[in-house]
Amino acid sequence: MGPWRLVRRAGLAILALVLMLIIAGMVFQRIGEMRAASLYPAPGKLYDVGDVSLHMVCRGAGDQTVVLSSGMGNPASSWRPLERLLEPEFRVCSYDRDGLGWSKDSGAARDAGLASDRLARLLNAASITGPIILVGHSYGGVVARVFAKDYPARVGALILLDSSHEDMGERFPPFAQEGFRELLEGFQLAPWLNVFGVPRAFDLFAPAIDGLEGADYEQSLALLNSISHMRGTAEEARGWERTAVAGREVAQAGLGNLPLDVFVAGDWPDEMQPSWTEMQTELSKLSSIGRYYLVAEANHPQIGMSETYIPLVVDAVHRHASAIDPEPRQ
Repeated sequence: MGPWRLVRRAGLAILALVLMLIIAGMVFQRIGEMRAASLYPAPGKLYDVGDVSLHMVCRGAGDQTVVLSSGMGNPASSWRPLERLLEPEFRVCSYDRDGLGWSKDSGAARDAGLASDRLARLLNAASITGPIILVGHSYGGVVARVFAKDYPARVGALILLDSSHEDMGERFPPFAQEGFRELLEGFQLAPWLNVFGVPRAFDLFAPAIDGLEGADYEQSLALLNSISHMRGTAEEARGWERTAVAGREVAQAGLGNLPLDVFVAGDWPDEMQPSWTEMQTELSKLSSIGRYYLVAEANHPQIGMSETYIPLVVDAVHRHASAIDPEPRQ
């Protein structure tokens, strides 16, 4: 047998092995998604908001409603530890944006402005009318700020948890600016990785839900590993520049005298913490009565998920609930 025939056979064997691995990955992913769909049915309801149906779950029976807006890539289920602490005294609602979690996918472009408008329609569909306490983590904090600007009468208080800043891609140190661009690109690649079961096999998305434990962790990780959820996440990442523009419009307009708390994770890398702290301080000044709180040992996911830190958020909700005027702000 000649050397070229050996090379050809070796090449075909390698190709066959690669194809087998690809097919095995796709089968592994399909089985995982079927199992997750059986184990974790939607806990809430789908509401028609015009161009898409969004999933929201409300728990508790208090007079004051708290609405939770999650970060980029995080499903509504990531709020479960905080919900448990709020349910005894509040009606607490978490929801999935377009294409995320249990929500349907509109096929449209995504940004914080569109997400804000859809949230308004979602609250209408769910008959939530009174001034809400709105809590936003990370990217969800930008959505929450835009909503508070566009619908001031509907927000009684705003709580931001290590919220994304519209200019962070330009104001981080150079190495972190590159890291942020790579993060957005990674989110856009994620659906394709999920098709072949790569994140599911290696728990690649586990750091995004650092702070969750047990069944809460397993449920949220199952959603992060789904193809549809990551397609929705990819669209949000693709629309970041439009979201940044919407955030700058809030910065220009301000939020008047809206009760505002800004909680900041203190466990960023040393080179990034100063610029992050500066940007978060600016967010606290969007309102004339905004407050800033540094949570020294919390990292970015933990500040909204870990049972160690979420009691701080519960305290803030209680404080705002006791002071909210039942008459809508103008």
